[in-house]
Amino acid sequence: MKLDNDYFWLYVIHQNVSRQTPIKGRLFENEWLRLDAEGNLTVKGANPNADGYAWDGCSPKGAFLDLVWGTPDGVIDPATEQRKTYFASLFHDVLYQFGKQAGVQRKEADRLFLDCMKESGFLWAYLYYGAVRALGWLFFGNAASESTVV
Repeated sequence: MKLDNDYFWLYVIHQNVSRQTPIKGRLFENEWLRLDAEGNLTVKGANPNADGYAWDGCSPKGAFLDLVWGTPDGVIDPATEQRKTYFASLFHDVLYQFGKQAGVQRKEADRLFLDCMKESGFLWAYLYYGAVRALGWLFFGNAASESTVV
């Protein structure tokens, strides 16, 4: 966990994490996200100018009296040794943060979120997907959305 201006980030990656996606035909790169025309998405946790890419998992979340409260991230997936929504929330948060700049539509980011959760076998995948479809418009493209650069 990492604190940043009185907000906590539950997860921090210090290496690049990539995934093939159906989001094709877009070219975008900044210090935290690379998306190529073939749909390869990379979150650049190994950014040499920073201390890793941080996010809070599935939102909303907060910390109070040494307890994390909010949306559960699921149990550990034996295949990845991470919570079942770990990668889904990583890719979703980076696309919500930079997706508009990259030409990615919110529904594409939300669909990737669902696909990642289904792959991990997360039981509540469709419920979480329904929540981001219903409320995600409040956060999409907001630079202060549920992730940060640290």
